[in-house]
Amino acid sequence: MKVTREVIIDLLPAYLSNEASADTRVLVEEFFEQDPEFAALAKENKIEELLGKLPVNPLPKDHERETLIRTKNMLKWRAHWLAMAIVFTLMPLSSVFSSKGLTWIMFRDAPYAANIFTIFAVVSWIQYFRTRHKLRSSGI
Repeated sequence: MKVTREVIIDLLPAYLSNEASADTRVLVEEFFEQDPEFAALAKENKIEELLGKLPVNPLPKDHERETLIRTKNMLKWRAHWLAMAIVFTLMPLSSVFSSKGLTWIMFRDAPYAANIFTIFAVVSWIQYFRTRHKLRSSGI
């Protein structure tokens, strides 16, 4: 296994604070023998310079802003899906009390529309739970 600078930089805090195991200390010291310039920087505790020599993939400048906007949109859509799910669930369940008792108006008078609203309700509930799962799995 080839030990790289990145691995040694990960081990340096434990090595420099004398909290590393004997095997880790041997590994770091062997690497220092192979790269004396790196060893000098590490022993002078110039970690920033060592990190500066590593390739870094910085995040875009507006990464946090874009993440916030996406999160707000997901929260907004979660609320919209919940509202639509409740409305579409209650629409076919509209009823009236009469002398004959409780009558489901939409199922009696417009069964086709009641079925369409039921389908919309199911789709809305599925979308609501999918959005809620995405938000919860991201820790929000």
